[in-house]
Parts: sequence; structure tokens; C-alpha cells
Amino acid sequence: MLELGPPKQRALLAVLLLRPGLETGVDQLIEALWGEDSPVYAKNLIQKSVSGLRGLLSADEGEGQGVFLEWSGGGYRMDVGDSEVDLYEYEQLAAAGIAAARKGEILQAAGLLEMARTMSTGPLVEGLEGPMLDRERLYRQERFLADMEVRAELELELGRHRNAVPYLHYAVDKYPLRERFLWLLMLALYRSDRGNEALTVYSVQRARVVEALGVEPGSALRALHARLLLQDPQLMVMSALRQDGGGAEGEVVPIELPLLARRGPFG
Repeated sequence: MLELGPPKQRALLAVLLLRPGLETGVDQLIEALWGEDSPVYAKNLIQKSVSGLRGLLSADEGEGQGVFLEWSGGGYRMDVGDSEVDLYEYEQLAAAGIAAARKGEILQAAGLLEMARTMSTGPLVEGLEGPMLDRERLYRQERFLADMEVRAELELELGRHRNAVPYLHYAVDKYPLRERFLWLLMLALYRSDRGNEALTVYSVQRARVVEALGVEPGSALRALHARLLLQDPQLMVMSALRQDGGGAEGEVVPIELPLLARRGPFG
């Protein structure tokens, strides 16, 4: 394993890896790493870091990964060659999964998004600082959570309600203000013959939100709670997938589910 050097050198590497194949000028790198608080010797630090990275990459050429850091007139460009980068692989898998879901290929979409999930092991470039890295960390986290919401929706579409419950419990506990996870957990519990637990989960989360923010849960959660109280039979067959047509938050549309989705979590 390569020792990548001091924090700013590692941060520079991260910035370049986040712009695969693109030229990044020195001024862009300064803004990315320091923002408006850059030191007067920022250009020298970047040149020193580039030199350090090139030395590391040259020393690692024997591994056959083909990683290059080049100056191409307009800026520095990172070429990773045939190297495996977790972030790139995650994005390819997640994009393929979302595309499959939109085409109705539910089983394939669920598998691709699960493979993508295993590629995400924690916050992006954790421990490194820089305005661009802070923005990218937030963006990638939001992307990941949105992808994982779709993954949970697909589990419910496939009838794997019991399988989804542990994952959704974890998501609700870790992201208590992410109401979509709670919505899906309540539905998964109800479809697993655990309707009372679904109501309890809602009550506990509602109390947390009221105490923390002084507001009631969103309309989608309140509507689902009301339907749970009524034991609405449509809750067992309606689609859990959000509609791309611009429906209201949490709106669900009854659909004719494929036979696979009716088989239940254990086939």
C-alpha cells in the first residue's frame, strides 16, 4: 500500500481523482484546496505536492496500474488507466441500477444497487479538508442516500419486505430526518404482519422530530400513518416506487405487480 504523503498532497490527489480525465488549472486547485483563505505560497505547495505524487506513482509503476499525473497546457490531469477506483465503480453500478429500475427491470436493478452499496465504505475522502472536497462529500452522500432509497423501494417491489426491515431500521436510526426511509420502513413492517410496530416506529420518530425541530412529520408520512390505522388493503399491493412523472412527495400509485413481487420474501 502506498503512503500518499501529507494531508494537502492527499487532498490534491483526491481533487484530481474527482475530475477524471479533465484538466484542472492551478487556480482551480487553489480554490478547491483552500478557497478564499489560500496562503501566498499556495502555488509552491501545489507544485511540491504534484512532484511528490509523481514520485509515488513512478515508484509504483511496477504494479502495472498505469496511473499518470500529466500537465497538458491548461492544467493537471489524472489518468488512472486500468486501475480500479471504488468511486468510479460505484457510480457505474448505481447508474446502471437506476436505469434498470426506470425500465422496469426490477430484479436486475436491485442487484446492481446492492453491488453499488458494497462499494461505499464511508464518507468520501474522510479526514481531508478543502472547500471542493466538502462540497463533493455532501453531494456524494446525498447521491448515495437517494440510490439507497431506490434500493429499498425495489426490495418492497420484489416482495422482500422482511429482508428490507433490518436495512431500513438501520437507515432510519442513522438518518432520522430522512423521511423516505421511515416511510418505507413503516410499509415494510406492515407488509410483514407487523402493523403495530409500524405505528410504534412512526410515534417514536414523530416525537423525535417534534422535539428536535418543533414541526410535524411531512404529509407523505402522515398520510401513510392514517392508512395504516385504517388497515387499508391497498397498502399490500400498491407500488413503493416513486413516480418519475413528478408526483407529490411520497405519493404512491397502485400498479399490477409481477408474479415475482407477490411471492413473498422467502420465495
